[in-house]
Amino acid sequence: MESLYPKLNRFFFNCLAFFFCLFFVFHNGFGQVDQSSANLFTQSDNLYQWGTISSFHGLPSERVTAISQTNDGVLWFGTERGLAKFDGRRVQTITNLNLSILRINSLRTDSEGTLWIGTETGAFYFVNDIFSPVPETARLSINSIHISKPSVFLTAEKGIVFSCRLTDQKKVQTEVLLRDNLEIKSISQVDEELIVGTHKNGTLRITDGKKSDEANFPRYFVNTFEKDKDGKLWIGTEALGNYSGLYFARNLTDWQRIDAAVGSVLSMDFDSVGDLWVGTKDRGAFQFRGQKQIKRYTFENTSGGLRSNEILATFIDREDVIWLGTDKGICRYDPNSPQNEKISDDSESNYIRTLFQTRNGLIIAGTNRGLFYRDKTDNWQAVGGFERRAVYSISEEDSGKLMVGTSNGFFYNVEPTTGARKELFLNESEKQSFNESVRSIQRFKNKSYLAFFGRGLAEFDKEQISFHYPGNQLQQVISLLGEGDKTLWIGTANNGVFTFDGTSLNQFPALDPLKNIAIWSIAGDSIKGVWFATEKGLFLFKRNELQKVLPETDVDTDVRHVRLLPGSGAGQESVWCATVNGLLQIIPDENFGWIHSRIDVEQGLPSQSTFNVLRQKNENGMDTLFVGTNRGIVRYNLNRVHPLILATRILSKRLHLPSELPGGIYLEYPQNSLAIEVAGLSSRTFPEQFKYTFILKNSQNRIINKKLSNESQFLMENLEAGTYRVEIRAFDKNLTPSEPIIFNFSIADSPFPLTTLALTVLLIFAVIALIWAISSQRRISRASTELAFANRELNSARLDLANEAERERRRISRDLHDQTLADLRHLLLLTDKLPNTEESTEKGTVFRTEIESISNEIRNICEDLSPSVLENIGFTAALEWALSAAVQDSSDIMTYEFFCEENTEEKLTFSPTVQIQIYRIAQEVLSNIVQHSNASHIKMSLEKNSFETFIMKIEDNGIGFDVSKVKSVKGRGLANIQARANLIDAEVFWTNNQAGETIFQLAKS
Repeated sequence: MESLYPKLNRFFFNCLAFFFCLFFVFHNGFGQVDQSSANLFTQSDNLYQWGTISSFHGLPSERVTAISQTNDGVLWFGTERGLAKFDGRRVQTITNLNLSILRINSLRTDSEGTLWIGTETGAFYFVNDIFSPVPETARLSINSIHISKPSVFLTAEKGIVFSCRLTDQKKVQTEVLLRDNLEIKSISQVDEELIVGTHKNGTLRITDGKKSDEANFPRYFVNTFEKDKDGKLWIGTEALGNYSGLYFARNLTDWQRIDAAVGSVLSMDFDSVGDLWVGTKDRGAFQFRGQKQIKRYTFENTSGGLRSNEILATFIDREDVIWLGTDKGICRYDPNSPQNEKISDDSESNYIRTLFQTRNGLIIAGTNRGLFYRDKTDNWQAVGGFERRAVYSISEEDSGKLMVGTSNGFFYNVEPTTGARKELFLNESEKQSFNESVRSIQRFKNKSYLAFFGRGLAEFDKEQISFHYPGNQLQQVISLLGEGDKTLWIGTANNGVFTFDGTSLNQFPALDPLKNIAIWSIAGDSIKGVWFATEKGLFLFKRNELQKVLPETDVDTDVRHVRLLPGSGAGQESVWCATVNGLLQIIPDENFGWIHSRIDVEQGLPSQSTFNVLRQKNENGMDTLFVGTNRGIVRYNLNRVHPLILATRILSKRLHLPSELPGGIYLEYPQNSLAIEVAGLSSRTFPEQFKYTFILKNSQNRIINKKLSNESQFLMENLEAGTYRVEIRAFDKNLTPSEPIIFNFSIADSPFPLTTLALTVLLIFAVIALIWAISSQRRISRASTELAFANRELNSARLDLANEAERERRRISRDLHDQTLADLRHLLLLTDKLPNTEESTEKGTVFRTEIESISNEIRNICEDLSPSVLENIGFTAALEWALSAAVQDSSDIMTYEFFCEENTEEKLTFSPTVQIQIYRIAQEVLSNIVQHSNASHIKMSLEKNSFETFIMKIEDNGIGFDVSKVKSVKGRGLANIQARANLIDAEVFWTNNQAGETIFQLAKS
């Protein structure tokens, strides 16, 4: 059996090939001759214009029968097995109301943004993110929808016509207009008269609930209707072979067949300029302008860009991108994306040096080998006499006479269409030509100035030429810019930039960095800024400052040409640069500086090397760029339709709906972070090409965070309590901005801290006790009547006061530890005796947590009131512990060093009173350093020198202070340090080293 399979396969293959040949002969030999068959295998369009969405990307079926777009920019695809939506990134199948398994026959969106859906089991509508059925259409196959505000007309194959309206509550009201035994395929209106197309009765009028007389023609097999911008009706029908199934109706009784071999027409739609796009049964897609066929697109002549010649659905979106639903998925075609044009079969003639547009709109290209112009049929024609010359510059006199600078001569009075020209000679009698290369031509003060490479700057007036500054400074002039009658800017290959006012030559010192750099092109003016395209990047000279503008990845890119064009934003210009790494666009932004975008071979350029950019305003008001490369010219229509932007995900501790944004978002304590993800929508910009700007402002309208990135996510974290405002924009690949997403959110403040209040009360009592002790000691010291011992008694009283304060601290510490902590532990044990219920367990857990928190705070207070480290680990170890504790408590990252000889502790004979005072002084000094010095490193050293003097030295690398003003500094910190030192007969002083760092020293004998 296995050996039989190859034979069967060959047999079926031969049969299939035989029937295919018969079909091909029959199909092309029957009926009307296909006038376009000669062009079937012509050169394909730019493949970057085409894209595909198939089941691989998530389509429920590859047989796509309907396409529409809602006002938010989302595309909807109807297939044989369900409805899907496409947001520019992913395809999602709709599962609501069994729409994932139904055959979708028709999709339409009304002016309010409501999506109407015709399926095999009835009609549905989608509004406010909700799918709802039209009950009266249940179990009927709805195959056609027509929008005529405020009504929506639906047709069923069984001959029923419905009229639907949405109420203010978004409920549908339905009325039956016709019920007849008709096979209806489409519905429309002509002069407010309702008509339907059928497969047996042709085109019929619907009047007062009845079908009226048939239209004159066509009578059978009507598939689809579409109305042009003038309200005229176009009709698509079945047709045999290559006959035309496309008709134009001036009125219901005057039909005209369009003479084109389109075959059977299944779908139609109009773009924004009025061109008709026609989808056929087996002959691909056609483009018509008026009644004239412009182009045909098939599987063959698009190199598979169009996946199938059976076009079931045709839709033109808001950006004039063509979406074609076929039996093999969806094909996306962008007619305005970069399109390559070859000037000649000679590769050198396709090396474009310069582009120029005359006053009468003629576009001229100068190449490495010749001069060419674009005729009325959009074809390029050679200008005679320039075949062997490289053309570098083209300009036009006020009279309209054309001037051309080449690699070996200057020509004027050039007539491109006739080839007439005059050549300038050095000596007319000897016919000795200027063979130097003319790199640039500019009009300035009603004269023409020529840049002769190797000779200098020349003035051309009344067919006479004279040279200015022919010396070394301007020998290698390669670019010129005439700024009205004010300034002629001159760029050289090796000597920087000069300015010429008609009499004198000058240079700006600020432009010195441009010396020894080739200045290929100059644009702009001295008010808005002068731009220089150089071999080392793009520069802007404004307000006597020179700035490099290109992104870091292209900072030293060779920029060959710069041109300023009206921008997509309000009142701003965009800068277009032809570089060796593609075409760059740059726009200014007040918050983010310069925003960049690139078009290169990945977007359809034939080469990364670009040399010139020319803008043309076409009759439809669209900007067209002509880009000169070393492989021909690229024609690119700029899109000025603003992209859309959607919030796809908003997350705090929960997921927020996008519908919450208009009313603002409230974050309860302790939430202090919010993340948002957005998506830019544009049919002409792929997701990875979008740029996003995020701005976060506080309640004072001050920007506290901002971000420019290709990433669509923005995280706002660790924010303080208050109100915030977020502004988000998306920029498409042409840097056209979307309308912003703007919303507010607020962060709640923390509740009143009861624990902190309790600790504060305890500290107040401790301070009061300390003050009482100090007051008592002062009264005792004043009671001394011995004047001779006054100073000694006073010092002794102070020391006793300090000791009393320390004893009082220890007493308070013991009371807190022995009594308060014991009471808290007793309370903790009582919580274990609470009834064992879910509510009591939860409350008991909270109560125990609060008791443990208060206990930890009291332990910290006890340690601060009476440090145990002096008794537990010794004097020197306690000082090291105080140093490490101060560094650890700092909010900044700090390091420390501690130096002490091993036997220092044994050499010291300080009493506990002296030790505690030195310890308190060290704590005070370290606290001042941590809080005020901004230091990152602290060093402490202890020693007992040869004079039996104890030295404690503390150094930091902070900002320091003027030690000469120590005694005049206000505040208790330094005064306390000095007072404690006096109590123990110690000396303290501060010094600064050469680096300005502060050094504290304590000396005690």
